[in-house]
Amino acid sequence: LLLTKPLLALGTTYPGVVVTSLLIHLLWSTGLHGSSIVSGILSPIWLTLMDQNRVAFQAGKPVPNVVTAQFFDVFQNMGGSGTTFSLAILLLLFSKSRQLKEIGKLSIGPGCFNINEPIIFGLPIVMNPILIIPFILAPLVAVTITYWSMKLGLVSRLAGIAIPWTTPPVLGGALSTASISGGVIQVISMVLTFFIYYPFFKI
Repeated sequence: LLLTKPLLALGTTYPGVVVTSLLIHLLWSTGLHGSSIVSGILSPIWLTLMDQNRVAFQAGKPVPNVVTAQFFDVFQNMGGSGTTFSLAILLLLFSKSRQLKEIGKLSIGPGCFNINEPIIFGLPIVMNPILIIPFILAPLVAVTITYWSMKLGLVSRLAGIAIPWTTPPVLGGALSTASISGGVIQVISMVLTFFIYYPFFKI
């Protein structure tokens, strides 16, 4: 109880979301699997929050928590860590470089299922001082938009449904919230992250 209560309180706050996202992507930037490292510590908290949402959703009561395991899996990791699905589209459709276009072709399929090692290690993003900037910024924007949209009631909160982390974007948002609004906010986030990545992609 000594550790659980403060960790649960932190896990449900916006500052907690920001710190978690920063840690994940700073670790990835050095070649360490940030998602696995951070979720290894925070998964028990996220799963507790997810179950609280499930109980409330099944009882027809207001869902209490914005942040659960699916909050990061579904709304931050669209295309994989770094919210790189938009970057995969840029590489595939807008690259003049043959090498970058090939990386886009290799990345778009796995990216549909939130797997992005071809981008992280193929571009690469790891140890890349230019691409590290949008790699950290894009997911921060995505989780910020999602958090406040859910907090303010503009988007349905997560219903405690344990969908796989490989569920494609838009479908994942709709299924995890049991509402089309979850898919809509993912589309909005992907459009914004497209424009975040674009200038760095051009460089």
